Amino acid sequence: MPTLIIQGTEISYDEKDIITFSEGFIGLPHLRRMVMVRQSIIEPFLWLVSLDEENEAFVVADARSFFPGFVPDLPADSNLRGAFGADQNPVVLAIILIAADWQRSTANLRAPLFISARTMTGAQVVLMDSPYRVNEPLPLALAA
Repeated sequence: MPTLIIQGTEISYDEKDIITFSEGFIGLPHLRRMVMVRQSIIEPFLWLVSLDEENEAFVVADARSFFPGFVPDLPADSNLRGAFGADQNPVVLAIILIAADWQRSTANLRAPLFISARTMTGAQVVLMDSPYRVNEPLPLALAA
């Protein structure tokens, strides 16, 4: 079983857990193969770790768990639309920026990650008409 290292901890993953982003990420088109990793010390956040570039990982979270009103649709012209069945809801993740002053931590809700658990494909999509921002304050930070 292959492994990856996150903050000095070796973690095993299965090949079937690889998520393919055929277009990469915005500004990082070479990041196409990622693995989502749970680590209890950062819950409710997750790691999204690159298999294409060593030491490249993102902190992500289920956007709807932090922002219940956030129910984005894939744009009609998205290449990923065909990857989802008519009755399947994609996983929608936000990339989280953990600030040194944690109360200033934010989520990127303008360009979320849509992932099909069925096909293990994903895409980062810019939501042009969204009222949400690239640096939406996390509700945890606002509550403190």
